[in-house]
This record gives sequence, C-alpha cells and structure tokens, in this order.
Amino acid sequence: METLTITNGDIYTPTHYGQGNIVIQDDTISEITTGTLQPSGKVIDASGCLVIPGLIDGLVHGGGGYDTMTGEVEDIAAIARAHARSGVTSLVLGISSGSMEQINSALTAIAHVVDEPVADGSQIIGSYVEGKFGSLAKNGAQNAKYITPPNFEEFHAMWAASDGTLKVISVAPENDENFQFIKHLAAYKTDAYNDIVIAMGHTNATYQQAMAAIEAGVTRATHTYNGMSGMHHRTLGAIEAVLSHPNIHAELIIDEHHVHPFWGNNLIQQKGIQAVGLITDCTELAGVPAEDWQESATYIPQLDAYRLNEGAISENDTAFEAGSTEKYVRNGAMWLDVGKPTERLAGATITLMDGIRNVINWGNSLEDALTMATSTPAQNLGIAESVGSIAAGKQADIVIVAENLSVQTVFLRGKIAKKLRNS
Repeated sequence: METLTITNGDIYTPTHYGQGNIVIQDDTISEITTGTLQPSGKVIDASGCLVIPGLIDGLVHGGGGYDTMTGEVEDIAAIARAHARSGVTSLVLGISSGSMEQINSALTAIAHVVDEPVADGSQIIGSYVEGKFGSLAKNGAQNAKYITPPNFEEFHAMWAASDGTLKVISVAPENDENFQFIKHLAAYKTDAYNDIVIAMGHTNATYQQAMAAIEAGVTRATHTYNGMSGMHHRTLGAIEAVLSHPNIHAELIIDEHHVHPFWGNNLIQQKGIQAVGLITDCTELAGVPAEDWQESATYIPQLDAYRLNEGAISENDTAFEAGSTEKYVRNGAMWLDVGKPTERLAGATITLMDGIRNVINWGNSLEDALTMATSTPAQNLGIAESVGSIAAGKQADIVIVAENLSVQTVFLRGKIAKKLRNS
C-alpha cells in the first residue's frame, strides 16, 4: 500500500479545520491529524498554503481550447486535463442542443472517458443534456432548430449512447404534458437510470408550473436566473420557484457576466450554501490564456470584441452549425452574434477557481465559497460518499493553493497531477 502525507497545511474540509496533516493511502484519505506526525512514505510539505477539497464544476461546455460537442474522445480528455490544472477534480460535461447524431456522438465520447478516467485529468462524473428539451422562448445560446419537448424516444436514444453515464437531464417543465416525463424519471431514476438528476432549465414556466415540476421530481435548477422566467414585480416565474422551494439545488454561474453579484448574493442568502452550487458554464476558452486564443482571433474595434476565427478553438468544434452564429469574446465572456439583433451570452471563459475568487470578493467567506463548490454539488449529484470533502474514507482529490488561491499542487485520486500551470 502506497502512503503519501500532506503536512503542515491550513486545511479546509471545506469548513476550516486548521493546521494539520492528511494521510493518503493509495487513492483514499485515511486520516486527518493535528500536531506532530511521523509520516511514512512520500511527504508533501504544505507550509504556508491552504489545503482544500478538489472542486466540482457541475456544468462545463469545454476547456483548454476544446468543446464537449466534438464527439472526439481526445478532446474530452483534454478538457479533463485543462480543468484539473485549475484545481477542479470532478466535472459534469454539458451537451448543447444539436442533431441527435451529434448529441449521441458527444455522449458516447464522454462515456468513454467516464469509464476510463484520464490519469492527469479531472474525473468526469457524467454528461449534462442542457438544451435539447428546453423552451424556444428561453433558448439562449442553444440552437433552436433542434429543441424539442421532453420525449422518451430521444431520451432513451441519448441514454443508450451515454452507456448509462448521462448524469443530468434538463427540461422545460411547461412542455412536459402532465409532467409525465419528469414523473417517470423520478420514479425509476434509481432502478433504471443510475440516479439521474432531473433539472429545470431554459424554461418559460409559470411559478405554478415550476413548483409543480419540483414536486414531481425536479431537484436542480439549470444556471439560475439565466434562461429562466421570472423576476417581474407582478408576475412570478421559475426563478421565484427556485428561490422559495427548499428541495431544489440552484446552480449559479459566477463569472459576474451571467449574473450580477447583487443577485448572486441574493440567491446565496435566500437559499443558503447547502442549496447553491457554483458553476462556470464555461466554454472551450476556460483555462486558455488570452494571449493564446487572441493570436488566431480578430479584434473588431467598433464592437470592442474579438471574433473567434478558425483555429481559435478546437478544429472539431461543431457545437453550432457553420455560419449560423458567430462567436465573440467581449469583456471576459463569450457571446454569439455581437452587434446583431440575435446577440446573446454563450458561456463563461473562467475556471471554477476564478469564480471562487469572485464569490469571496462579493463578501462571502472562503468556507462558504468552497462548500458551494465541493460538498453541496456532491450532495445533489449523489457522489458525496466518495468526493466533495476532505474526510477519512473519501477519495483523495485534494488541492494545495497559495493564500491568493493560485494552484500549487493537485492530487487526483491520490496521485500528484503532472504538468500543472498555476491558475
């Protein structure tokens, strides 16, 4: 049995444990101790640093220059490596609306990496079909051409293509007649669907429809506020249902473009840190230095934006039909069709560690920010028994960071990840 000990670190489990030592045996945390320790095996001295659980990003669409929709296994592996470098040790990979052929190809590629994890990459928890069963009224960056009401024919085709690794399915409940789709998945999610998580997103539901959907089995809100009805002083919608119902996990994009910090803090304060999961909803540019992608992009002064040309992202990116949209980066976020009537946000460019810094700058504690990026999403995704905190018996996904949260060392399943670049 291989033993590795992290000594002298200021440990957050994610709650503040204090100065101590973490003993790892093979891929598992065996104990956390305080005081002097006589370690055996390899020793990593974390003096002057914080030791935190590996982060969990519950919705990403790419990273490291690669998109989740290419259908290429190596692209998925590259995404896993890119996020690991920034301290994210578990990922759920988003599937955008597209043709069934394209969606199923992407699901199959993701499933391959779920089954055969990348040694130096984040663990892929599964896939997240985000836009396929959404609302045309709230499609956002999702390709409206391929959006359909929730239906079992397409779902079961996706389930088969994912080989049972489809982890989150998002629906617009107003398009699910009598909530038959939601109720079926909720009834059989353990026996037939590997504890799939049912989310509500890209929805124009009324407050009553959204509340009824939660009662029927929805447990997660896809990027709360974005692509969601509500926030009108006389008419309530899905947002208000998410804010008021205690049994729904609320995703929160924390790049400060999708959601203003005022409303981000409002969500956290109303629901509490045990019900809010921090996500990036990031694109392929997450983890890519600006100077790298700008080399092959075109700056357009009148728009104050960079248009991403061929080569600025992975060559196999097929998330959107060629010529149907134009991708831009403006002020730190990705947009579609800038300067046109169809202009809209398309995703973030940050990593989750960047987002944690944002949340702390909003006035939240490090403990609270870490909780919403580790143990809270682990609970909703049903993986808390193995990941999401530093505790004896848990998988050794651990990150050593400096006081400014720059990543120093990442432990993936008890092994030190190689070729890290500070975030």
